[in-house]
Amino acid sequence: MSVESGVLLIHCSDPRYQAQFRDFVRNQLGVERYALLAVPGGPQLLAPSEDLPKFPWVGWQWVKFLGKLGHAARVILIAHQDCQWYQDARFAAAPANLRARQIRDLDEVSARLRERFGDARIERYYARLEGDLAVFDSV
Repeated sequence: MSVESGVLLIHCSDPRYQAQFRDFVRNQLGVERYALLAVPGGPQLLAPSEDLPKFPWVGWQWVKFLGKLGHAARVILIAHQDCQWYQDARFAAAPANLRARQIRDLDEVSARLRERFGDARIERYYARLEGDLAVFDSV
């Protein structure tokens, strides 16, 4: 399936959230089929990075591959609380600033996606655990 008239979903590969991500996308957003890019840090892979300058290039190559024709009608980005990728020393994000850094990255990635996909609907969510349940906030 090409993403051309479909959905591109980008989220973190943290195993603590996988079942909740699937449930949210299917039952809350009503999406059954999508092209998935799940890597540590999720959408951060597409954000500009002085620390890891080749990461965004690789991420955009994967987006291009998934899109085949370079277009998606809907793009869903999900970041989450307590992301171990962001807490890694190479990013030096203090835990108190973690959410702000993730939201800033979502902003940057959203802007670049708009440049690439133009009229695509771009949705951004931030997931946080409350016990064993994940709560998804639109950001």
